[in-house]
Amino acid sequence: LITWVHSLSHDVLVNHRTKQPDYLSMGNSYLLAYNAALTAGWGYVLFLTYKTVLQEHGWTEEVFRAVNVPLKLSQTAALLEVVHAATGLVKSPVGITAMQVASRIWCLWGIVVPCAGSVIPHGLLSAAQQAALGLPRWANINFITLMTAWACSEVIRYGFFALKEALGTAPYFATWLRYTGFMVLYPLGVSSELTMAWLALPDIARRGLFSCRMPNAWNFGFSYYAACILVMLTYIPGLPQLYGYMLTQRKKILGGGAKPAKAKAA
Repeated sequence: LITWVHSLSHDVLVNHRTKQPDYLSMGNSYLLAYNAALTAGWGYVLFLTYKTVLQEHGWTEEVFRAVNVPLKLSQTAALLEVVHAATGLVKSPVGITAMQVASRIWCLWGIVVPCAGSVIPHGLLSAAQQAALGLPRWANINFITLMTAWACSEVIRYGFFALKEALGTAPYFATWLRYTGFMVLYPLGVSSELTMAWLALPDIARRGLFSCRMPNAWNFGFSYYAACILVMLTYIPGLPQLYGYMLTQRKKILGGGAKPAKAKAA
């Protein structure tokens, strides 16, 4: 499943220091800079998305061109989280962290970028279907909603950890956002990612993208089309379980008017 959902469910582990170092130690300073940079990077992606839509009256293709570079840089920089876990800079299992990062990398580099011509101009509903339902142009699950979900969730996540590194504990408002934003961003992000993958499937099948057909010298076959379908199917059992788990975590951390000091346990 998508990276930001998994990272929320493993908040005790991800980006939490293995030890309590001296304030502003080298590792602390690096993590502060890393999280602050990615907060700014994803914030810039969000800014460009809505600047393009609201000010320049652009749509999905224009948004993709506008966010192309900062999106790729910000998302690919998440690979460093695997390095952080492997070196012990943060207390997080390497395997879980790698799986988290891989899910987002797959969606960006395995779906959106190679199949941009198929997934960017379209949405879950066709123009005719939107017109028949009387829906405005923006009321469609597409690349813009994907950027909204990704950017907002990552600004909240990296911002939370940046504040935690800078202050020792995150302020209550950051903790509240951390454990509340998922209620909207989770379904929006999941539906947007599945839409991107669904729209890409015909293009993947037609081009044989990332696939290896038999017979060949290695006597090995691989269908990326089938692999994408399998990944999409994992969302079905995972959605209700993860959403329910996060509601439980939210109640545990914030329920009953939790005090800001309790945020440190997150």
